[in-house]
Amino acid sequence: MLLIAGLTGLLLTGSQCGTPAGKKTGIADRIPAIITDSVYLYPGNIYSEEKRELGRFLFYDTRLSVNNTRSCASCHDPRFSFADNYNRSIGAFGDLHQRNSRPLINLVFNPYLTGADTAVHFPELQMNRPLMSEHPVEMGVKGNEAFILQRLQSDTLYGYLFSKAYPADPSAFSMEHIRLAIADFIKTLISAETAYDRYRQDSVRYPLPMAAMRGKQLFFSDRLACYRCHGGINFARPELKTAEGKTDFYFNTGLYNIDGKGSYPATDHGLAASTGNPRDEGKFRVPILRNLIFTAPYLHDGSAQTLEEVIRVYEEGGRNLTRGPNAGDGRKNPLKDPLIKGFVLTAGERKDLIHFLYSLTDSVVLNKKENANPFR
Repeated sequence: MLLIAGLTGLLLTGSQCGTPAGKKTGIADRIPAIITDSVYLYPGNIYSEEKRELGRFLFYDTRLSVNNTRSCASCHDPRFSFADNYNRSIGAFGDLHQRNSRPLINLVFNPYLTGADTAVHFPELQMNRPLMSEHPVEMGVKGNEAFILQRLQSDTLYGYLFSKAYPADPSAFSMEHIRLAIADFIKTLISAETAYDRYRQDSVRYPLPMAAMRGKQLFFSDRLACYRCHGGINFARPELKTAEGKTDFYFNTGLYNIDGKGSYPATDHGLAASTGNPRDEGKFRVPILRNLIFTAPYLHDGSAQTLEEVIRVYEEGGRNLTRGPNAGDGRKNPLKDPLIKGFVLTAGERKDLIHFLYSLTDSVVLNKKENANPFR
């Protein structure tokens, strides 16, 4: 294994990943050989199938929230590709999150996990935010850890699952062990069964429909240049670099321009909120394009209801909002990335592009019994 440059963790190259016959013993065993993307693993959490199964129960259990109202699956429902269908997600007390939830599939191929923070690289660490966040409250765990642990410990099922997952640890019931177990579960939500995946493996046996093929040509054309930001197995790895020569994952696409100087709504300034750099105003991480058919609404704040709306933003080189509190011409946002300069599509080409995006749909990972709610 190799140390990831700039990250504290472990990296497996694609050549180290495969699916050998027999019992699955690690993350690498679950990754199809066709996937050559790097895999990012947290060194403080050695994977086990027993921890994964414990994590599956915890992921779907509302008793992990302070008032028994929310589970991880409330915002990351398999029906919506382990995301939800709200513009902005809702916490245990009904508070709106600043963004909508992102799908959890294929997290192990992402070096950055949040929409606007470059400091979080692994689900084991990212999970602290929904569990412990107070502004807004999401799960409401902070300050209630002992109460929630006691609630779970009173269930004999968890006594069994924790002892199997952590057989050498007499203090198995802990928030730390809960985080590690849930992480083991979500890291195995691997998507590699789309029509496009099959086409890439054998284009003769699994051809794409003609409309999707035309859309594919548009997607990878220099005229649209979608591929420049949407590469890799998740269609979320840009080829663009920062001034330091590193892959740049965060971009301003001109969605807002409230004051004519590039301002975004006060509820969410994007990457600038974590870096303090005003040049990062409105920058968000490139989203995964898999399973878009399940993950509407779109954009970081759910402000686009359809894929056609999203595509038109890029066609126009930004979004011009003519009314409402966030009105402004994003096409003229001075902080917008130069790549977002617009292009022209016919109605037929727009439909073809959407057909290609729909070929990135994988319902297999969403319907696997081993990923399902164990309480049903």
